[in-house]
Amino acid sequence: MSIRRFVCAIAFVLLALQPIHSYATTPTYDAIYVFGDSYCDVGNIFAVTSAAGQPTPPSPPYFHGRFSNGPIWVEHIASSMGLPMVASQLGGTDYAVGGAEVTAPVVTAGGTIPSVPQQVLLYLSQHGGKADPKALYILQGGGNDIINATGGSPQSLGAQIALGIANSELILRLAGAKNFLIPNLVDVSLLPAGRANPNFARQASIATNTSLNQLLAIEQLLQGIRIRRIDVFSLLQSVASDATHYGFTDIVNPCINPITGTVCADPDHTLFWDTFHPTEFGHAFFAVITEAALSQ
Repeated sequence: MSIRRFVCAIAFVLLALQPIHSYATTPTYDAIYVFGDSYCDVGNIFAVTSAAGQPTPPSPPYFHGRFSNGPIWVEHIASSMGLPMVASQLGGTDYAVGGAEVTAPVVTAGGTIPSVPQQVLLYLSQHGGKADPKALYILQGGGNDIINATGGSPQSLGAQIALGIANSELILRLAGAKNFLIPNLVDVSLLPAGRANPNFARQASIATNTSLNQLLAIEQLLQGIRIRRIDVFSLLQSVASDATHYGFTDIVNPCINPITGTVCADPDHTLFWDTFHPTEFGHAFFAVITEAALSQ
């Protein structure tokens, strides 16, 4: 059985875990706009750093500037709808930037990485302050905020992340956006990069999701506004509890050895490509579930 067919087969079982609103018809979008971090970046950070002669991530073994070994989940979503998914740096609709946080811009030696709310403002500045009401808007982020945290309260950090995502949705809605896909945050403590401080990472992840659920509760009741939430926190928990059931043989070790840079022999059944990011299989796994949710 192919990876794609296998993931499709289990997707509908996993949908029982997802708190998704159902609608009678599948809406047709004329574009997909994406705001987030490396989990959604289809080449923005790569385009900028390549121009400076130091491409990030290195390609190969990374796939065409993605933080994985193949296409990522937002590309699968776009493809299923017959829509393009191109980095905004290359004239497209994906504004996500690898390394981005939600709570603040990230200053690096190569320049400043815009936060998720700043990505939203950049999009609006390029479109006359108006958001296309026929487009789908994907908002994602928070993992970098947690991994990069050097102290403080995980509950406070989670609340700040949630506020940044919720405010981004509000800004887009007030500008005319009507259709949103806002996944909750994975349990960051289950990522290889999150195991350095697992208690903090888990508490911050839970706090983010709790706060975001509260902040979006009223927004989800507004007439004419569709906010689909995908419960990736529970999804990853399910995979962690029974990896082989979902087609994974390794959900602990990253496929790329962080010391030697060598690639594992079976990335098609490994969950993590590196210490932070899923493999192509991991992305496809999430994409099929999301596609099923959007079809409701």
